[in-house]
Amino acid sequence: MMTPPGNVNCGGHFAANCAACPAGNGASWCNGDCVWVSPFDTGSCEMRALGSMPGLDVADGSTDFIYWASLTAVSAIVMLLFACVYKKRVVNEIGELPRSMHFMSNELSLFICLKKPQTCLHTVFCMPVVLGKNYNAVGVMGFWPGCIFSFLLTYTPLWPLGVLIRAILAKKVQDIIGHKTTMLKACVNSLCCMPCDVGRESEEVDDELGAEISCCCKATVTPRFVNEVNDVKHRLCDDGFGKTRICGQ
Repeated sequence: MMTPPGNVNCGGHFAANCAACPAGNGASWCNGDCVWVSPFDTGSCEMRALGSMPGLDVADGSTDFIYWASLTAVSAIVMLLFACVYKKRVVNEIGELPRSMHFMSNELSLFICLKKPQTCLHTVFCMPVVLGKNYNAVGVMGFWPGCIFSFLLTYTPLWPLGVLIRAILAKKVQDIIGHKTTMLKACVNSLCCMPCDVGRESEEVDDELGAEISCCCKATVTPRFVNEVNDVKHRLCDDGFGKTRICGQ
């Protein structure tokens, strides 16, 4: 619907200016190019501020949706660029966890990522990329499906569903790397502290692969045989409470 010259779009009708839009009907008649300012019944109808979306009704949440969609699109583009670099410099370098000649490493604390600044940064700002790496490394799904799937479940209104699906996948990752957990624990971790849970999982997967990932997407991988020997040593020497078993240290 085109706005006649010299008029403003009130959101369903036209008037000479925004002040004339309500015509005694209050805020419900002040939409489109105009916005209602101050209390609902005693306010005034004024022109929208520069940069807002003309022709959209604030009351129906359209501007909020466009704002959210724009931020989501920008986040997706930035994350896609980072994922391309991460895939080439990290995921392709560390490979996947072998199913033979494999000794599981120790289970780490939920807040281990607080001691690992690079893991903390990657998890907070690019969680879907880290999840894609984890899922790919243990064979749950490929890197790109993992990234896209995690992004849609984390940065969209599907988040509540994402918590449940993330818990299912997290338990599957733990089962593959040999750490026992329950579905209830996985759900609680995903609901209450998903970044911490993802960071912990990332560190555990990296330990299994003998990988050390630093900032600027740099991966250093310990040879498989050496890493497996280290895993055996760590499990023999650590009882999970910071004490030693047979190492005499």
